[in-house]
Amino acid sequence: MGLTAASMTADQILQALKERFGEAVLQGDVKGGEVRVTVTPSQSVELLGFLCSLGFEYLNCLSGVDWIGQGELEVVYNLSSLQYKHKAEVNVRIPRENPVVRSVISIWKTANWHEREVYDLLGIRFEGHPDHRRILLSEDWVGHPLRKDYEDERLVRYTPA
Repeated sequence: MGLTAASMTADQILQALKERFGEAVLQGDVKGGEVRVTVTPSQSVELLGFLCSLGFEYLNCLSGVDWIGQGELEVVYNLSSLQYKHKAEVNVRIPRENPVVRSVISIWKTANWHEREVYDLLGIRFEGHPDHRRILLSEDWVGHPLRKDYEDERLVRYTPA
């Protein structure tokens, strides 16, 4: 029988990721039984595929974050092993000026709509996505409204009283 999350603690899963992916794991910890890692974009799909092979069969959420102060965007993958009762969070930081990561649709089909939403609202491109177009906004929409520097003259500015 191969390596699975069934026989591993969260700390052992983290250790396995660090051993297998080395310097590609930029940060890692376990909090509340959840494995949390930040990984380089170059190894993100391989690391996520490895987690899937361990039993993390469910992609709960794929979302994006704008770290405008650091000049980066981030893709956050929240995973679960329903069978083994484990959770993981994988973070991938990318530059704001060329935000590209590889698609994980080959691992989890449900990533299709998640990736399109992150592209639509934050402008992160998913290399290898089979249908890379907007999902919430019209195709002629200009910009990505969840970016912290997004401006649109149609928005009503909030000014405190």
